Amino acid sequence: MGKITQCEFILSTMLRHREKAYWTAKDFQKPPYFVGYEASARMSDLMRMHPDLLIVGREDRFRTLAINWEKYDELERLRKENTYENR
Repeated sequence: MGKITQCEFILSTMLRHREKAYWTAKDFQKPPYFVGYEASARMSDLMRMHPDLLIVGREDRFRTLAINWEKYDELERLRKENTYENR
């Protein structure tokens, strides 16, 4: 299996940690979920790629992303494609 993209890494991390209500780029700029300073840009990419799957919010001046767990059909499709989970 090849190397996953930063977008795939961010989304798979969000999907595996259902207990976390929302995420900011800061979460991906330090271990254990390190992506780097590009985290904010990759989160913007994810918003464009999966607009129905993600809930966009704000915490102070920072954007937040959360999984819209009610979009079960979309999550199920991703699982069946094995695109993000189990990597």
